Amino acid sequence: MNDAAAAAILGVIQGLTEFLPVSSTAHLILASDVLKLDPERFGLSFDVALHLGTALAVLLYFARTWIGLVADVFRGRWRMPALVVLGTAPAAIAGVLFQSAVERELRSPVFIAAGLVIGSIVFVAAEAVARQRRTIGDLTVVDALFMGAAQAIALLPGISRSGITISAGLVRELNREEATRFSFLLATPVILGAGAKTLLDARKAAGLFAEPDVLAIGFVTSFLFGIAAVAFMVRFLRGHSLNWFVAYRVVLAAVIVLAIAAGLLAP
Repeated sequence: MNDAAAAAILGVIQGLTEFLPVSSTAHLILASDVLKLDPERFGLSFDVALHLGTALAVLLYFARTWIGLVADVFRGRWRMPALVVLGTAPAAIAGVLFQSAVERELRSPVFIAAGLVIGSIVFVAAEAVARQRRTIGDLTVVDALFMGAAQAIALLPGISRSGITISAGLVRELNREEATRFSFLLATPVILGAGAKTLLDARKAAGLFAEPDVLAIGFVTSFLFGIAAVAFMVRFLRGHSLNWFVAYRVVLAAVIVLAIAAGLLAP
């Protein structure tokens, strides 16, 4: 497979799985293993392109909301902007403290399979207790920190950032659609921050810069499929539960375990 085709595949995977509750990290790791990608060609700069594509997607989809939050700051209305900052903080802190260790120790297929199953259990449990009595206007500091802490747990491969933060919102009795919107608001600074961190790492690492055409393909495909995934999730979860994604996650975990047992994947 040539570099352009591989870049397009990875861009599609990143765009879709960053926002669908199936874990982008898990899918990208597995796809890289299956495609036997050379890290010298698909290195840190390519990761930056993928993150920027999905970040732009969610920024544009919620552009009115972000403009409103900025306007609130200038008008002295700090409540909602402060809640977004508070909700983002746990994942930002966890990323700084633990991301390197997680990437070094917990990115193997067996950990991905475990994360997929554990995340699925969380989805089912959250839907079971969901009351959906509250809206985003009812959010409190406790709600924001609770959802933010859940987002921090998504640092573990297989969990899913969107899935676990939406689940946390459901546990706090948020309407599912509102929990989804706030989940994506919290994800935006984290995705941008991850891209910025990766860019800094890339500047320090010689030889980890992909070709310009590969970067462009990754960026464009992750953006296009990312904005489609955000739009789908916001609409789909108005009338459907997270449980719709559980079967896929469990089947994928089973396929990973079988591939490990057959020697097709290293544990």
